[in-house]
Amino acid sequence: PGTVIADAGYGSEENYAYLEGEAVRAIVKYNTYHKEKTKVWKKDISKLDNWQYDEAKDSWICPAGRRLTFIRESKEKNESGYEVRKRHYRSTTCAECLLKASCTKAS
Repeated sequence: PGTVIADAGYGSEENYAYLEGEAVRAIVKYNTYHKEKTKVWKKDISKLDNWQYDEAKDSWICPAGRRLTFIRESKEKNESGYEVRKRHYRSTTCAECLLKASCTKAS
């Protein structure tokens, strides 16, 4: 098989799964690749990329040091019918957090 090289406009879970399923070697940036390299992105605590994942406990630790634990998994289909699995995590201690307004829009 050949190699596919594409820009970030083609970077998606669906496209990566297809290429892997077809055993196609690919070099495709994901759609936020360039944004994630900026100082603004790296300082934005609302971005999950700036949190710490604890694989052993399947939980996330936010910038305030609070642990968010796994609560459920959901599935959605996109416009093309591709199924996306989403894992949902929740903390029980965000109410009094001083960083909450910068971290989430959720009540």
